[in-house]
Amino acid sequence: MVKFSKLDVPEALGLSKICQVSDEEVWRELVSPITQGLLGRIVRIDPPRLMETVAGRFPGDEVTNLNNHRLFGGQEGFVRFPYLSSFYKTANGALVIKRDLIKVEAIGWFGDVERHRGELIFKAALRDRRFDGTKRANDCSLLDFPYDDPVLNAPLHGKLKSCELSVYGFMPGSRVSEADGDVELEKFISQPYTFLDQPEKFVALFKRAWKGKRAPGQPGAPIKDVSELILPGFERLAKAKGYDLLQAAPSHYHVAKWVIDNGYLFSDAKQKETFAQFHEGLEQIRAKGTPLTRQQQSWVCVLQSLKPSDLIPAELNLMGPIWPQDNISQRCLWLYKPISEAGKALRLT
Repeated sequence: MVKFSKLDVPEALGLSKICQVSDEEVWRELVSPITQGLLGRIVRIDPPRLMETVAGRFPGDEVTNLNNHRLFGGQEGFVRFPYLSSFYKTANGALVIKRDLIKVEAIGWFGDVERHRGELIFKAALRDRRFDGTKRANDCSLLDFPYDDPVLNAPLHGKLKSCELSVYGFMPGSRVSEADGDVELEKFISQPYTFLDQPEKFVALFKRAWKGKRAPGQPGAPIKDVSELILPGFERLAKAKGYDLLQAAPSHYHVAKWVIDNGYLFSDAKQKETFAQFHEGLEQIRAKGTPLTRQQQSWVCVLQSLKPSDLIPAELNLMGPIWPQDNISQRCLWLYKPISEAGKALRLT
């Protein structure tokens, strides 16, 4: 008798569990009360759209085509796999929830996006890592960065299910450029590593950023309750969908400290050692009489990548360690948190 193949068709085609969380779950678990208050009550719900274009519903709502697929006879502007877009008009802005086969993300806008007057204030996402280390990872149209490097972005374990979290949240009207129109300083604070090829400009902008209250990667004032509430929300969603591991690729020192303080572990022993070097170096600076704010701690870590190194102020030079993630290349500082029994049995460092 013929033994026909038994297929888990959704799994074989790459349909992840995480993209199947409901919009209600996203609103409840990921959109914090203060963020909900800023957006205001939901006043209109548009029918979900199945979309296949890089262009979104309005300027700023675009997606990506990192693998540069050409569809429909070679036309540009389309993505390989369609994505769903749900639009919730709120009293003060809008919430857009997008999902494709491997990712779900919630995007909060303050202002009237339909009249091109919206400001991005919030983004939270969960992404299945099953295709990381291959080109297929970049077929996700909801990516900000590629994940195809087979060494730098290989999944942690061949059988354990892993999900990456990401979050962005700033108060409306609080961006650096809102205060005095200084777009260049805002760009530096947002992406300081992109200025390393201009050392003199980097130093000048660093001196200004050092005196402020913005950490690297933080061009606006954080929404207060996001850091307190969102990690448990991510965990509840991922755990409910059967994932073993939650992962984060923290951009800067203060972000890494945040997730480590919430139970995340290092995936790589060398990165663990590097982080320890930064921690010890920052403690030595403090012990020598130079107190540092949490924002300044992160700026010290960024500063170590500056070349030539003699441009680094002597009292801030840690003499060696380089922060493992630059948010330009595919180098990521991968941290993970076990959320299943199988995940808790994993030992990496």
